[in-house]
Formats: sequence, C-alpha cells, structure tokens
Amino acid sequence: MILKNSKNAWYFLNQGLTAVYYNEFKKAISKFNKAISLEPENIVVQLHKGTTLYKMEDFQNAIVCFNKVLSIDPKNLDALYNKGITLEKIEKYEEAISCFKKSLEIDSQYLESQTSMGQVLSKLGRNKEALKITDQVLSKNPNNSAALYNKSLILGRLKKNSEGILFLKKGIEEDSRQSNILFEKGQKLTKKGKHEKAIKFYTKALEIDNKNIKALVAKGWTLDFAGFSNKDIFVFYDKALEIDPKCTDALINKGLALDRTGLYKKAIECFDKILEYESNNVRALYSKGIALSSLKRFGAARFYCECALEIEPRNILALCSMVWFLEHSKKYRESLAYCEKALKINPNYVYAISYKGKLLLSLKKYEESLEWYNKALTLEPDNQTAIYHKNKVQAELDKMKKESIFKKLTKL
Repeated sequence: MILKNSKNAWYFLNQGLTAVYYNEFKKAISKFNKAISLEPENIVVQLHKGTTLYKMEDFQNAIVCFNKVLSIDPKNLDALYNKGITLEKIEKYEEAISCFKKSLEIDSQYLESQTSMGQVLSKLGRNKEALKITDQVLSKNPNNSAALYNKSLILGRLKKNSEGILFLKKGIEEDSRQSNILFEKGQKLTKKGKHEKAIKFYTKALEIDNKNIKALVAKGWTLDFAGFSNKDIFVFYDKALEIDPKCTDALINKGLALDRTGLYKKAIECFDKILEYESNNVRALYSKGIALSSLKRFGAARFYCECALEIEPRNILALCSMVWFLEHSKKYRESLAYCEKALKINPNYVYAISYKGKLLLSLKKYEESLEWYNKALTLEPDNQTAIYHKNKVQAELDKMKKESIFKKLTKL
C-alpha cells in the first residue's frame, strides 16, 4: 500500500510540474495537493508547491510550504533559499538574511543565497557589505547574471552610475546568452516532436529573459499545438509584438490561430501587418488568400494565392493552399492540377497525396482514390483524415459492387 501511494504521489507531482510549464498554476497547485494528501511528508512536492505559490505571488502560503519542508529537513538548502527570497518579497529583510546565512553555513558555495543576500543588504542601505558579498559571487562565477544585476544596482546606489551601467549591460548580455541556449535546446526537442519536454526549456528561457522573442513565439506555438485557447497563447505572441511590432513569426502564428477559430477578419489584419513591411512574404500572401476564401471573397482569395505562387512557384505550401482553395470552390480538376505540381516537387508529401485521394473521390474515381489513400496511410498510418476519407471511398466501392451484383441478378 505504501508503494502504491508513493507511486501515485509522484504521478500527481509530475502532472503538477507539467502544468507549471504550461503556466497553469492553479491546476498545478491542485495536483500538488493531491500528491500531498497521499504523502504529507513528501518534501519535494511541498517545495514545488511553495515555488509555484511564489510565482502566483501568494507569498504567505509559499512560506508555509517552505516551513513544512524545513520542519522535516532543517538543512534543506532549496527551502532555506526560497523562504529567504519570499520573505524579501514581503519586505521581511532581516528574516530573509537569516535564511540565507543558514544556507551558507551549510554550504558556503551556495551562490544563489550569496547573491540574494547581497541584494537584501543593499535594500537595507548596507551597500559596502552588499558589494563585498556580490564580488565574492562574481569571483567564483564572473557570468552570474543575478550578481551582475545586483552589482549594477549597488553601484547605482553608491552614485557610481557609469560603472553600474556597465554591469547592467553585462547582466543583460549574459541573460540573453543563457536564454538563447535554452531556447535552442527547446527547438531541437520540438523538431523531434517532443513538445512537452521542449516547453520546459522555453519556460526556463523566459524565466531568465522574458524578452526573448524567439522563446515567446515558440512557447505560444507549443501551447497552441497542445490545444490551449487563443487567450492563453496570445499572451506570448502579443508580448513578442510589444517588443518587436514587426515580429513576423508572432503575426503569422497569431493569424493562423485566428483563422482556425473562425476569426477571419482579425486573421487578415495580422497578415496585412506583415505585408505592410514585407509585401513579398509568401506565407502571409497565401494565408491571407485562405482567410479571404473563408469569407467567400473568392476572387480576392485566388489573387493572393496566385501572388504567392508568382513569387515562389515551387513553394509546396503555397501550391497546397491553391489546392485547398480550388477544392473548396468545387473546381476539382483544376485543384488536381496544382496537387500534381506539389507531388512533382515532393512525391512523398502526405498532405498532397491524401488531398489527391480526396479530389479523385469528388470526381467519383473511387479506385484511383483508394490507391492514393492507401499510399498516404503507408507513409503515415495514423493519419485520421486519410482513414476517414478512405472509409468513404470503400463505402462507395462496396455500394457499386452491390449494385452490380443486383443488376446481374435481375437479368437472370
């Protein structure tokens, strides 16, 4: 029974941690509470609950969690440090310093506590002490961005503004570097389809540098992929656009999300913003065409899809956008011609293969259609669209077979 409870507690802990990475803090707390109900003495869960409450700015309850950990393990460095930074938030500076000192008595190399203690000492006006301890951190790790920021603030308070600006720039540069390293790790995981692991790196990248535009867009896209609402994902795209109003990736992804959820006019606004400063952006052109088609503005839709193909005739996504537009306009043969162009470029492009099956189905060429759906499913066995339409084709073929048998029987 103990083993079973332990397994369940860790299960809920992992669910809670996943929720944290997706910024679902209330859900995370609910999962941590379930784990704690099974294992009240699980200090790992208590610690994560405390750090999540800290992110929610529920500082008093966060301290309760850290105290719980310390009642079980008085020398827990992470609990002492996190309790210290939480006490700092509620301006209990002396108590915060006490926590940092206790952690440093246990491990004199615990740089996080040293750095934070320097910060608190400076807030208390003890700038010379603060500078001394901050310099100790930087002697061990010259690239510690938190210490660099602290030194910048302390020097500013000591009226050494030019030196302070120098260290501020160093801190910003280091944060940017570290954040980009984490972003790149996330990108590698995204390319492998490991989205849940990737978002952990995007979240960490943004914790270090909340102005990392690439990480903002990547996190927004991942939340979108995971099925979150526009409200949840647009927070990240809009933040990226605040930093850079010409962030094409943010505008494209936001536009596509709006288009997918039926907000076609707003989607077009996003694509138009791109086209204002980059009139030949192929993706914005054909995406605008698709949105216009959904508004039944077929002439304009075709114009933008054709503009995209004039710029890049071999752009397979632009070709498939024309395939989609023409198919929805019930121009199946013309659509099929564009589908063939796409397949000449990439004979194994599953979307085009599957779409050819759909067009042949619409043209009532059932046997040919079945061949193309079988080809699509050979390459991508779990393609639900291909499975659905293949079943429709098979139903038509079965119906034709039955009708043929019935005709033969009636002739006898």
